[in-house]
Amino acid sequence: MLRLGATVVAMEVVALVVAYGYFGWAVLVIGTPALVFTTGVLLAVRASEAPRRKLQAHRAARWDPEAALPGGLMSGFFDPSKQRPQG
Repeated sequence: MLRLGATVVAMEVVALVVAYGYFGWAVLVIGTPALVFTTGVLLAVRASEAPRRKLQAHRAARWDPEAALPGGLMSGFFDPSKQRPQG
């Protein structure tokens, strides 16, 4: 994800430089805000990835039978008592 974002920003910078070379400073009026917006979107996506990954790991562990604790809701309900009455 990080590599792809860096590639997108690098291609945008190259396009901005080439357009500046051909058309002059007027390209910067559109190109600079577009570059800033793209960088902001990539940073927002990057910031939202960590909580999403954490939630996905939590959901995966919730249904993993190996990660479950032994027993369950009715664990021990039908087991006979260990103490026997003396008599």
